[in-house]
Amino acid sequence: MLSSFLGGAVLALGTLASASRFDSGLEWISTNSSLPKVVIYSAGGTILSASNYSRIDNINYGSGVSPTPADLIGNATEILNVAQLAIVRFATSGGSSGANSSLFLNITQYANRQLCAEDSDIAGAIMFHGTNTLEETAFGVDMTFNCSKPFIATGSMRPNTYMSPDGPSNFYQAVAAAASPSSRDRGGLIAFNDRITSIYYSTKLNANTPDTFKALEQGNLGAFLAGQPYYFFGPSYPTGRPYFDVRNTTVLPSVIILYGHQGFDDSLLYAAVANGAKGLIIMGAGAAQLRPSTQAVAAELFSKGIPVVAVARPASGTGVPRPQSGSVFFASYIGAEQARIVLQLGINAGYDMDQIRDLFESPLRNAIYEPYANQEIYF
Repeated sequence: MLSSFLGGAVLALGTLASASRFDSGLEWISTNSSLPKVVIYSAGGTILSASNYSRIDNINYGSGVSPTPADLIGNATEILNVAQLAIVRFATSGGSSGANSSLFLNITQYANRQLCAEDSDIAGAIMFHGTNTLEETAFGVDMTFNCSKPFIATGSMRPNTYMSPDGPSNFYQAVAAAASPSSRDRGGLIAFNDRITSIYYSTKLNANTPDTFKALEQGNLGAFLAGQPYYFFGPSYPTGRPYFDVRNTTVLPSVIILYGHQGFDDSLLYAAVANGAKGLIIMGAGAAQLRPSTQAVAAELFSKGIPVVAVARPASGTGVPRPQSGSVFFASYIGAEQARIVLQLGINAGYDMDQIRDLFESPLRNAIYEPYANQEIYF
């Protein structure tokens, strides 16, 4: 019976239809079998957290009795007027701050099998995730998800026990976006606080408030009105967004992020490599600028096959490669945590140094140095 599947929190749903089973083994929670099917990939997070303190606690939660995804459905049954739902749980330890690349590899392998199969009748997927590292897991899935169906990441900044939790609204809106044909062919998306942004460009900008995931330079792709997605633009993928096949990948090579600053200790690059790093990301001041001594170390590592990628330290903008290719690569409008995942995936795919440079720099180079006017200036 569906009521026992969902648990005591949804006894009011006694009139729901029995769950049905899809070829993939997913069990569908449904009141209307004609609605689109949406899979929930649940990796925990604040949206599935509770506080033992009070209804105004949004800082020391996590010790209360946590709701399950089924509980969230039972407490917001309007969601079953949008889609049929199935739940796939992924074990996490230590919250999202304790996650690593194995989580996104597991999720993307499930998503590719369940959504991208030729005969799949699943419309889209959403992912619950802790907001501390949501952008990283979501970005990893976006780089490795191989079909045009919507993949929507969401979560919450307030626990389920807060007097006005943001989780139920974010959940409803994520499902609505995943079920909507208008969400296709856009790459992965984040549904959060009534807004839709591209996973490729989004980052968490506020540590405490619900209005946190933003793409500062690129802006929102859309908004939610009456719970439904409204897109400001037609479908398109982010410029330069790559794809990597990770069907047979279980572990990615180590890539370390270093924070550039005045007086930066260049020995940290050697230490990271000695500790097993196969590539380095350095957050450079301003437009990803590195100290001359750091550039010299990067050139030495380049000669040994260790790529060093410079990322702009400010919250927006980008570093720009020089006209002639150098030993430091510059990422194009993505943050350090995203660049780390791209470099991990590129190294894992067996890319050589020129291919890795193109992976990061080709969008910028094509825009800046291809036009005749700039060739007259720079070459």
